[in-house]
Parts: sequence; C-alpha cells; structure tokens
Amino acid sequence: MEIHIQKCQKCDSANLRNIIYRESGEPDRVYAQCNDCDEFVASYVIAPLGYYHHGKGYESFLRGVLRSGEFMSGRKIKDLFLRRRNSEESAFLEALKNVKEKGTKKNGKIDGSS
Repeated sequence: MEIHIQKCQKCDSANLRNIIYRESGEPDRVYAQCNDCDEFVASYVIAPLGYYHHGKGYESFLRGVLRSGEFMSGRKIKDLFLRRRNSEESAFLEALKNVKEKGTKKNGKIDGSS
C-alpha cells in the first residue's frame, strides 16, 4: 500500500483546496490548487458514481447518480449509498491510521508495503 499526501510542486505546501467543476454532459472534475501560492497542483476526472460527499448525505449521492446518467431502482440506489457511506468512512479512517503510524517522508510518500 502507498499513501500519498499531495503537496504543491512549487512551494511544497500541503495546504491545498479542491475545486469541483461540473459541466452538463461532462464528467465532474476536481482541480487542486495551493492555498499558499495559488499554484495549479493537479486535476482529477471523477468516474460515474465516483463522487461521494460524506457530510451531505443521501441527497448529494442522488445528485451524483442523476449526473452519471445511471438508471437504478430506488432500493438499489439506497443500498449503494449505504455501502458507499460505510466503506468510504472506514477507508478514510484506515488511511488516517496509516498516515499516523508511518509518518510522512520528505517527498510526501508513505510506503506501507513492509
């Protein structure tokens, strides 16, 4: 396993913000920008059903399903949401645990393969 704490390539800051960009008919994109020097750091294209906002709940998840163009029964969508909510929270907590256990190296990479 490898965990990477993303940093700005210009100033080496980990103080970043994510800008979610949505355009009709296009996949959602995330742009990472450095809060310290305003440098463009990275971009990500989010796969259909790939965006999950933990603090917004079921309605936010439904908006993502609608944007993806997927058609599913209400029961299937609710089950998908509950599995996603639980698995993402567990995965996040596991990632934080690994970050704390391994510490960060100068280059921002943490190798947990040992």
